[in-house]
Amino acid sequence: MKDNIEPIQQESDACEIKTPDDHRRMFRALENPQRRKIVKSIGASGKTKIEIMNELKISESQLKFQLDFLIQECYAQIDGDKFKLNSRGLQELLANIK
Repeated sequence: MKDNIEPIQQESDACEIKTPDDHRRMFRALENPQRRKIVKSIGASGKTKIEIMNELKISESQLKFQLDFLIQECYAQIDGDKFKLNSRGLQELLANIK
């Protein structure tokens, strides 16, 4: 007799592209000029909060608001004291900013 046990489905990663809404999220992320400057400032190597604030001359609250959005939408992450774009942020955001 054969076991009729189905394999357990693994949950998908929260940052994995899942729906057509991802294009809307990407455009929403890129439509804000301050957010584009932050993405460009962070670049591929990442920067600390102080480095970004000094470079762009923005307040901590402005930066926190924009970084929270980028992290929530799975474009950036915190690595120690640096904010970095993840692979999705590099491919979908930074690659589309001139």
